[in-house]
Amino acid sequence: MRFLEFQSKMKKPVFTLAEARIVINDRPLPSLRLALHRWTENGNLISMRRGVYAFADRPCSMPEMLAALYPPAYISLESALNQLGLLPDVPFETTLVAPRPTRSFDTPRGRFHFHRIHQRLFFGYDPGTFLGEPEKVLLDYFYFRGASMRDDPAFWRESRLQNLEPLRWGKGDRWARLYPVSRVRKLWNGLKRYAKTSRSY
Repeated sequence: MRFLEFQSKMKKPVFTLAEARIVINDRPLPSLRLALHRWTENGNLISMRRGVYAFADRPCSMPEMLAALYPPAYISLESALNQLGLLPDVPFETTLVAPRPTRSFDTPRGRFHFHRIHQRLFFGYDPGTFLGEPEKVLLDYFYFRGASMRDDPAFWRESRLQNLEPLRWGKGDRWARLYPVSRVRKLWNGLKRYAKTSRSY
């Protein structure tokens, strides 16, 4: 199969080796690997990670990329806090959580870091965009970064957290109880007190 024929049959902008085998089902695996390697060398494909490819000339959304790169996962921590307007700082990598071993991938489309989270805590995100809900993202933030945080007004003022008014505190209360680390609940409750008593957010 020639590249243009493959490109017309493969509808996804990012795909896995297994998905390519479905499209090219008349070649043995070594021959398929060689074809994908040649198309990558020719600049027709981009190698995102081992066994995951993207078309060089086809636009790709973040959900499409994440669905192939290291699923299942959702955007959380600094990346989500910035996208949701809760932190002004733009991270240099896309931060995510996944119920799989921690991994990082440097790709032509950016760097992605996946933090491992227990399966029972893998919830609270939009399945269409893979973006965590604000309350879940903050709880994840306290879970993974909380060792360097403290619950007092001075810290919250310096934390740069902002736009706290729309947070659904009741939902966060329920979710916080699911985390096995007590500091998550302590920091969530501290942020709630700060948000309700301070006019600086």
